[in-house]
Amino acid sequence: MKFSLRTLLILLCCSFSFASISFAQEQGEAPPPQEKSDDGVTQTVEVTNAKNPDWKSYRVMLKGVDAFEKFHARAPQAIHKFILKPRRAEVELRGVSLRLSTDTFSRPIPIAEDGSFSLPIDMQAKEQNAELMINRKKDMFRWWPLVRSPTMLVNQRRLGDLRLECEMFWAIYYDDLPFIARNFVRALGGPCNTKKVSFSFPAEFMGLKEATLIEGDRRQSLPVDLLKSSYSLSLFNNAYSDDAVIELVYENSKAETSESRKRNFNGLSVAVGL
Repeated sequence: MKFSLRTLLILLCCSFSFASISFAQEQGEAPPPQEKSDDGVTQTVEVTNAKNPDWKSYRVMLKGVDAFEKFHARAPQAIHKFILKPRRAEVELRGVSLRLSTDTFSRPIPIAEDGSFSLPIDMQAKEQNAELMINRKKDMFRWWPLVRSPTMLVNQRRLGDLRLECEMFWAIYYDDLPFIARNFVRALGGPCNTKKVSFSFPAEFMGLKEATLIEGDRRQSLPVDLLKSSYSLSLFNNAYSDDAVIELVYENSKAETSESRKRNFNGLSVAVGL
């Protein structure tokens, strides 16, 4: 029997909503964080221009960094990164800023044009339960681990990169799953380490036509959802090493290097076969 983990994802979303409400009730209208300039003068720092801004726990996101270090051998040339992915086409990255904040300090974190950023290691911020905050309302962006080996082309994904992304994602969101869902997934060995779990990855752009897993002379065609512009596979496949490459072919091959291509805003989905 094969079914979608939609129920688990719904419960996960409910967990996020509950956590957001609890955080808002506990914090109330907290004063804006402050930081000191070079001359020692305390200055007020503007963190956001949006009510109910989106945020993530710094401690939780550091679990993704820990997972990256633990499984770094899967993508030895990559550096740890995360990315803010717009949930809808009308949501823009332009003007988005990110800060690491507590009640007593605020530290800006640079964001690249594609929404990617590296997470600094700050023990003081960790001890003070800092939050990562963007100047946008909740549910406009997905917070996602990003692993991309520098040798990959725009239409390629390395299997080891995807496996490492999975480990980072699982480390970050594991505790947000309800108890039953958490233990159900763990009983399978974790989503990244079982053949019973398959992932549907969104291509970077719309118009995906084909997806092929390639290593040496071996080629395996992957299922493609043309409507969602996504491809599916199980990450636990001993027949292919971390150096295997997924090659993506789009409907308009000439557009693969064009800036005018439409981005794909679909998210990752998971299915379990029992």
